[in-house]
Amino acid sequence: MSFVRKASFRACLSACALFTPAHLNAEEVNTDPADPFLLETVIVIGQRPDLPPETYKVDPALEGRLATLDDLFRGTPGILLEPVFGGVDHPRFAVRGSGLQRGAQPAGRGVELRLDGLPMTYADTSFDFVEWIDPLTFDDVSVLRGGRGVRAGGTALGGVIDFNGRGGAGAPTALARGEIGGFGFRRAQGAVAGGDENLNGYATGTWFSQDGFREHNEQEAWRVYGNGEAAVSDVLSLRGSVLWSDSELELPGPQTEAQVEAGSRAAQPFNVSGDWRRFAERLRVAAGASYEFGDYLFDIDAGFMDTDVEFRRRDVQVEANEDWSLVSRLSRAVAFPAGEGDVGVSVVYQHNDRRQRQFLNGGGAQPTFTGARGLKWADNDFSASRLSFLAHIDAPLSNTVSLSLSGGWNRHHRGIEDNFPTREARPAATLDRDYEELSGLAFLSWEAAENVTLFAGASYVMEPPTYDILIINIAGTPNPIDGPMNALVNGDDPRRPVILDIGEQTATTIEAGARGRVGPAAFDVTFYRAWLDGEIVSTSDFVSQTVISAGNADDTLRWGAEASANVDVGSDLLFDGDLLRLGLDWTWTDARFDGDPLFGDNQLPIIVEHVFEARLGYETGAGVSAELFTTIVPAGGFVDYANTAQADGYATLSARVSWDAGPVLVFAEGRNITDARYVSSIITARNNLNGADFPTFAPGEGAAFTVGLQASF
Repeated sequence: MSFVRKASFRACLSACALFTPAHLNAEEVNTDPADPFLLETVIVIGQRPDLPPETYKVDPALEGRLATLDDLFRGTPGILLEPVFGGVDHPRFAVRGSGLQRGAQPAGRGVELRLDGLPMTYADTSFDFVEWIDPLTFDDVSVLRGGRGVRAGGTALGGVIDFNGRGGAGAPTALARGEIGGFGFRRAQGAVAGGDENLNGYATGTWFSQDGFREHNEQEAWRVYGNGEAAVSDVLSLRGSVLWSDSELELPGPQTEAQVEAGSRAAQPFNVSGDWRRFAERLRVAAGASYEFGDYLFDIDAGFMDTDVEFRRRDVQVEANEDWSLVSRLSRAVAFPAGEGDVGVSVVYQHNDRRQRQFLNGGGAQPTFTGARGLKWADNDFSASRLSFLAHIDAPLSNTVSLSLSGGWNRHHRGIEDNFPTREARPAATLDRDYEELSGLAFLSWEAAENVTLFAGASYVMEPPTYDILIINIAGTPNPIDGPMNALVNGDDPRRPVILDIGEQTATTIEAGARGRVGPAAFDVTFYRAWLDGEIVSTSDFVSQTVISAGNADDTLRWGAEASANVDVGSDLLFDGDLLRLGLDWTWTDARFDGDPLFGDNQLPIIVEHVFEARLGYETGAGVSAELFTTIVPAGGFVDYANTAQADGYATLSARVSWDAGPVLVFAEGRNITDARYVSSIITARNNLNGADFPTFAPGEGAAFTVGLQASF
């Protein structure tokens, strides 16, 4: 495979020290100031007690494989991550059942992703592909689930997830890390950091490669991230950052459930002959400042992201994106009768321009699927803008009760222009539409006892449609009379883009829960109920994964739970200072229609209802640790809206051991050590399959073992 451009990698690496992250009120990590890389390693990922109840914080666990989003968010309740083609490929990424139905890209939607406080989703609220996310790059990840994202100006039903890059304050330090494992998995990282509170910087470069669990499943990704910050005075600080990624992934396609159960590693034949794969190169630069004057704090950050994608499948889609973003916040400390609080206003602005062209995969009346670009059959310009104004107030009502209120106004624009020659059989695909709505969040918390907080909230949020669901591709009909080379382009029924009339989707949510510690047990539990209006639903072709139909449902519902508990079972069992710890996580997502004329109260397809994760970890107190962890899905998701076909449930067992000697960390890990055969995700859904087994499933990865070494100097 001819993969990435190393010259761009070297140029970007040399530029890393010039930029710094846009940390907007990021939480500090427990780090030794003498060593920026001595991150507090956490076997059990969970909620930190110093956080407000709206926020869930995820700390990367360095003492095991840490290469993918699934590795990063393992054991995080409320986040559903289902690998599709493994590795750094785009997984199904949902919070509270958001973004279940993908569009023509298929891009992700339903969750707003940010890096250091600035959006990494496009202005159309899609988050494209996620190869830019390298878990080794981040100090931590802040998660605002569902309507809680309104607090940060989010306009996605699943909330806001903010990846906070590592900082560089501390003595000059260098780090090297390597991992190697099954299915040709290889990974490397190099990083440097250093500086003091007045001037510091951090830079890292990483490489990922795998042969893959299946045929036609190779992947490679290079990523660079760097930041720096400078205190100009006691009241003014500046920051900046740069991120660059370049990736290439082969796409093996779906399987039938029978193939999954038989342990087949075969790819779809057309995926191999047509050389289905995806190329993506991304550059994001950002700069910001913070200024304090009196009781006020003013933050402003701006970013520019350039992304080029070639997505080769039934057709070859080529796109060039430019995305601008601005986040600004003015806040003031206020003395309320019951104590000190905070009030503020903020603005989030984004604009995206995209040039998107479609080519046949090969040529002929029936495309030859050679992997080469054939005739061009579509050429569109897209534009999207997003403007959000937000006001918030955090007020103590008593010594133990506090109230947080956030309200916003959001306006989104979608524009599509057609550059391709038009005629009666091939009309122009154009759009000019605005989406406008208010959003709100109220969150009440009560410190009911020492180390125990009860909370309740209500929210309303609107999410507009993304590019890939507003425009879909009609396959067309080859006609030999029109000639073998141009029937799908110039024939009576050509392949063409078509605009759909898709409205916004809204969610009204109430939730309640508790978090804290009682004796040896730490816990975080939330139950929620949501009423959705206009949820986007779609059907797609199994093999080509192109959208067949899409629209807004009338009413849909969510019941759900996000629960985590970590218990210190015992200490000083075998050695002085040792600890045995048990962790349990539960994500429940009951997503269904509400009195639909055709499907009644059926469950929505794709998403699994229950996911249980459990961990049993042992630490000697001398740097040696071991852990068993399991994932249990009692029943898989449905494949159709009629609920006639459903994936089987599954359970996987994994284990790891590690030795952390301070500057040196060594680990070994086995995933799915029983080699269970299971469906990791459902790629697409249809209306009614009458119980038949179609190729719509992604198989989970088989047994794989990884060893890793990390050293800091």
